[in-house]
Amino acid sequence: MSKPPKSSAKSSTRRTRRKPETSTGFDALEELVIPVLGEHIPEDSEEPLMELTYLDDGRTHLCAVLHHRHAIKVLVDEFDQERAYLRLSLECGYLHGDYPSDVLLLGNFLDPTRFHIRADMKLGMFGQFTVGCDLLVCADDEPVVRRTVDELLQLANDLDWFFQLRLPNRLYWQEAANMEIEWEDLPHQDLGGFLDDGLQVPPDERTPLTLLRVAKARSRWRDVLKLLREHRDQLPPRVFAPLKCLACFQLERWLPAIRAAKEGGIRNGRYPGTQWPSPVYLHALIKAGDEIEALRILGKPGAGEPACYQWLRGLALHHAGDCKHAAAAFEDYFSRFPGDVLGAAITCTLETGE
Repeated sequence: MSKPPKSSAKSSTRRTRRKPETSTGFDALEELVIPVLGEHIPEDSEEPLMELTYLDDGRTHLCAVLHHRHAIKVLVDEFDQERAYLRLSLECGYLHGDYPSDVLLLGNFLDPTRFHIRADMKLGMFGQFTVGCDLLVCADDEPVVRRTVDELLQLANDLDWFFQLRLPNRLYWQEAANMEIEWEDLPHQDLGGFLDDGLQVPPDERTPLTLLRVAKARSRWRDVLKLLREHRDQLPPRVFAPLKCLACFQLERWLPAIRAAKEGGIRNGRYPGTQWPSPVYLHALIKAGDEIEALRILGKPGAGEPACYQWLRGLALHHAGDCKHAAAAFEDYFSRFPGDVLGAAITCTLETGE
């Protein structure tokens, strides 16, 4: 997308407090951050997708939703009259259960990148985690900010598919934001008990969406299917088909997973309104013995595609008997993400035949 004029980026920003009159030096937010993030705000947005807050301690906080999907937060702190600190963070969602092990897996995956997991109170209390990096910038560092935002958005795409294949219990931040009960208000010390109690009451007395999200966060896939089945009116099958496909896949029910995806209107591997083929659907095809269809959907590697597609190509090629090209695909994938521990374990099992 071509760079919009600065007035366009500024007009798409909601300011919740007045800018302090005592601000000195160059304004990193107005001069660097807002114009760069504005390039990723869809032109058809009917309301501001960036919210700006001036904090009492002199720092500035900006939250932006890019491409209607990825939430990025930027904290700006003046360093001196010519430089400022930028703290960029991607909202990745929530992990519950054995989240220290999950975070370790994610940390290994991130190791080759310049981004890292933010360790804060919300991670320990609620399983909410962000990934980001810090920059010290001056007025002519717009190319640095733009490159960092582009890399963070590419990582966001890679992480979406990484979670589906490796940590499917992750709740996307929008999933936790639209429930009958606020995520932070749930009994995090006993979410399993909360789910058990909710499933024991009559269906018309439940909070089905909250229970569904908790069941996913706890990897209780049979309960996910039970809730989808018993609350078809509140949880429309077509809307929740990707989750049903995921639950069936995790239960190693490959054909039901494929049928669930088709119920959701999947075409050529893509659900309606999505840019990329579903990795869970592709993986289910491979597991069900239809690796040729998976390879057809995957096609040749494309610019900007999520990294996991190369791993899926290797998997499909291996099952198709093309071990030479499978090895090349795996090698390409692990050269970029050597920290995908679970992927490496699966690949090693394939190569040893164990």
